[in-house]
Amino acid sequence: MEWPLIVLVAVPILAGLGSLLLKERRAIEALHCVQAGAMLASALLVIERVVAADGLSVSVILQADALSAWMDLILGVVGGTGTLYAVGYMGEEMTRGHLAVQRYSQFFCLFDLYLAAMLTAVNQDNIAIMWIAIEGSTLSAALLIGFERSKAALEAGWKYVILSSVGIALALFGTVLIYYSSEQVLGVTGEALRWSQLYQTAERLNPAAIKIAFVFALIGYGTKAGVAPMHTWLPDAHAEAPTPVSAMLSASMLTVAVYAILRFKVITDRTVGPDFAGTLVVALGLLSLTVAGTFLLVQRDFKRLFAYSSIEHIGIALLGFGIGGAGVFAGAWHLLNHALAKSTAFYGAGLVLLGYQHRLLDRVSGLLVHMPLAGTAVLVAGLALAGMPPFGLFTSELLIAVGAYAVKPEVAGLFLLLLALAFATLLYQVFRMALGGPIEPGSPLGKHCRLFASAAVALNVGALGMIGLHVPPRLTLLLDAIVKLFSPTTEMP
Repeated sequence: MEWPLIVLVAVPILAGLGSLLLKERRAIEALHCVQAGAMLASALLVIERVVAADGLSVSVILQADALSAWMDLILGVVGGTGTLYAVGYMGEEMTRGHLAVQRYSQFFCLFDLYLAAMLTAVNQDNIAIMWIAIEGSTLSAALLIGFERSKAALEAGWKYVILSSVGIALALFGTVLIYYSSEQVLGVTGEALRWSQLYQTAERLNPAAIKIAFVFALIGYGTKAGVAPMHTWLPDAHAEAPTPVSAMLSASMLTVAVYAILRFKVITDRTVGPDFAGTLVVALGLLSLTVAGTFLLVQRDFKRLFAYSSIEHIGIALLGFGIGGAGVFAGAWHLLNHALAKSTAFYGAGLVLLGYQHRLLDRVSGLLVHMPLAGTAVLVAGLALAGMPPFGLFTSELLIAVGAYAVKPEVAGLFLLLLALAFATLLYQVFRMALGGPIEPGSPLGKHCRLFASAAVALNVGALGMIGLHVPPRLTLLLDAIVKLFSPTTEMP
């Protein structure tokens, strides 16, 4: 049955359009509570169906394989908790008189369409439609980044539009080159753009064209993924966007962009071998780690701190996919755990911003005492993002280090060095925020905000703890399928 996939994609579209029709705050909140539950449930059901049937399709409109289902899990779970958090966060802004009902409904319309565009992108067999859907998410995200209409927010939104447009144009050129190569094998037909057909005929494609296509796709989608040196939009966008949007940018948008890169990488690996794409991906992953580790040390803005942490973790995931083998398992596992931890970090950061009305690290301390919910979210997420056991990011980073050492020991050594730098700098900043005594009093948060934020944080922290200690059997099967997609002869660790 394909209905879970239909529900997963359709629910945010219907909720977004419904937000514009509803005039009462409570009605909009109720609608999005239903949406959050539907996304969480349908994402889990999609995994069940994909594991049971090796795929799921709705005619030619939506199709999901193991990699798509993994992204559905990330988007469904984080999108669900992010929706709950947005209800509390934006509701607090309304209570304080910073937001009118009309703007409240507009925010949720854009937020829902943003989620729908990303879900559409990862459930496509056609790489051209995938590109269109990712471009749609770009437009929604740009409006959300500049939603507060301050000078800094509008500047960040404009910067995001410019850089993302350049990136997405390069990705389009890579898509055109893929089609140029595949139509010589499959003919001038829509089949030449279907991922499943490209995967099966990859060995017959033009190697030179595929190499160039991958370079354009890597730079283009890498820009949206916040990969260094194309990362410059990311800290500004995360800092200035409403915090629910910052959480979704880090946990969802960057992940979807990595997904697009992976689709091109699998085709490239089967056409010219894994060394070409793997070397490029590893190089950009290490560069992202270097940039992030350096800037984490000097940050004075806690939202920008977590933005640079996102650059670091996307680089780690790319490094795993670049080395291949067990690294593919680790890269996929890293994306899920990073999405949960980073969204939790931003949930806590948003509560701090509401309480203190500024983003300065030097003026935030003692959160565990003064703002227990925010302090818990920041501390738990910080420990997870630093790679501390028993969280899943510890496992993925260890597997990547072992896999890199087996292939190129010098890469493993550099990876561990950069990881140690990021570990120390991030934990130093997180401990400053969470521990000690309060430096200044903050504004109390309303019961409504605390209720929804607590639900979002509890769900994320619970999921982080559960999968950190034990990989559920269904996820094991899904990861096994993803590993075999990249290398049919490799067994999952």
